[in-house]
Amino acid sequence: MKTDVPKKRKQKINTNCSRRDFLKKSGIAGASGLLAAYGMSKNALAMAPRPPEVIPSPTLHKQAIIIGSGFGGAITALRLCEKGVETMIIEKGKRWQTQKDKRIFSPYIYPDGRSTWLNNTTVVPLGPPLPINKYTGVLEGHFYRGMRVLTGACYGGGSVVYGGLHVKPPENLFTQVFPPEINYKELETYYQRVGDMLGISTVPDDIYQTKYFKHYRVMEEQDDVAGLKTARILSASDWDIVRQELDGTIKPSSIHGEAVYGVNSGAKKSLDTNYLAQAEQSGFLDVKTLHDVKDISIGADGKYLIQLKEIDTKGKVIEEKVYSCDYLFLAAGSIGTTNLLVKARAKGLLPDLNYHIGKGWGNNGNVEALRTNLDTFTGQWQGGPPAAAVEDYDNPITPIFIEHPQLPLGINCNCLLYFGIGINPTRGQFFYNPFKDKAYLYWPQKNNQQQMLNDALLHTMHKLNDANGGIISGLVGGLKGYNDAAAYHPLGGAVMGQACDFFGRVKNYDKLYVNDSALIPGSTASANPAFTVAAIAERNIERIIAEDF
Repeated sequence: MKTDVPKKRKQKINTNCSRRDFLKKSGIAGASGLLAAYGMSKNALAMAPRPPEVIPSPTLHKQAIIIGSGFGGAITALRLCEKGVETMIIEKGKRWQTQKDKRIFSPYIYPDGRSTWLNNTTVVPLGPPLPINKYTGVLEGHFYRGMRVLTGACYGGGSVVYGGLHVKPPENLFTQVFPPEINYKELETYYQRVGDMLGISTVPDDIYQTKYFKHYRVMEEQDDVAGLKTARILSASDWDIVRQELDGTIKPSSIHGEAVYGVNSGAKKSLDTNYLAQAEQSGFLDVKTLHDVKDISIGADGKYLIQLKEIDTKGKVIEEKVYSCDYLFLAAGSIGTTNLLVKARAKGLLPDLNYHIGKGWGNNGNVEALRTNLDTFTGQWQGGPPAAAVEDYDNPITPIFIEHPQLPLGINCNCLLYFGIGINPTRGQFFYNPFKDKAYLYWPQKNNQQQMLNDALLHTMHKLNDANGGIISGLVGGLKGYNDAAAYHPLGGAVMGQACDFFGRVKNYDKLYVNDSALIPGSTASANPAFTVAAIAERNIERIIAEDF
């Protein structure tokens, strides 16, 4: 099969381009597209902003409240508690505590309600939606026109449902995406701080050589034949627990590919076992799980008000509440944080939020494909966490980092799943829908920058097939051979230097902060976002505590 790239695809991101040039490429679509997408009239959008609602008096006050318990929230909580600040975390999901003799998370094959947040079907885009009982499960699907976004909904946030990977982007790509105020070399201190806390490492060789990791060895061998560079990936994994799975001491979990619904053995070092655990042990952290925040606002006394509802595991409202605080940290992730801010501005609850709120959203260049009909089988169980990736930064179309996630089917297939991450400078925007009382994403459907990434992934897949055999399967993406309509890495919506300053202080409001993935300018430069989001969160809270407390 011919591997030459058509001339129209011979574009390549200039890794030396200026930030000004980068931003010129990142067009944001206007409101008219959103209105058409959701059948809303201009009069409907004009209903916002509205007069502020009458809010009941708060029943509880804390010095600092954090909404969300993912990487930004967990890091913020620990550092505030170390300072002796009375802090509360509000988390809409439930707490899941792994027990080696009990399977508390949903299985991947034949999932149940524990898999998915308050939905009657599963939301993972691979395969058809499966019927489940409605429950406050760990993975939430957000459905917008042309884009499905997946996020964690549990204590520990995305750390419970992510692959556990910690990838640092190359400096030349990092500087293409991030403003100069975020210095790559200065950030190294905070990457190290996060890595030490989580105990990240690559998979040990004794585990890598087992049958459960054969699919990674096949990937690496085929990369070598095709002349592609393979890199081992750092992950937050407890390899001793993986060894217990291997020797039969505990039930298989990680080695059977569990990840997206949680790892039952506890081999994944989620935030509830480190940052959050230490914050709780300090005695300064109060945690409220199954508390879903509806709105945030500011009172006449300058205190922040949080309207929320306590729910049960079926989503039924137990009690509506109002809390207040002096310092409010938003760490509900790109989707959750942006939704609260867009609503607060539109409803007149925080009327001085600037026009950048809701803008700058990106999908981190996510795209996936499946190679099948390989000349070798890849194992009945594809174990995790993902151990290796293709560093295709010299791709003739655009740089791309391509991981091989496990595909835990329970059958001995001759297939490999690939997940690409690149730089897509296209940006979406969130708008408030007053009928749903919710912010909705407008994502441009004609997206030439994303198509470059799709073509880059296909180019690498064809290169692998030409060298090793195999085909690109239509099981992912149909005739296109790829799926770019699902975002596992949502970023932006309250971008640093625009909606906030470069340390997450929300502009025009004192003691209001964003310290999560909503701050990130739509991309973490061809890398999984967790490591960079966490490092920036450590940087931000260090400065905030030093200057604002």
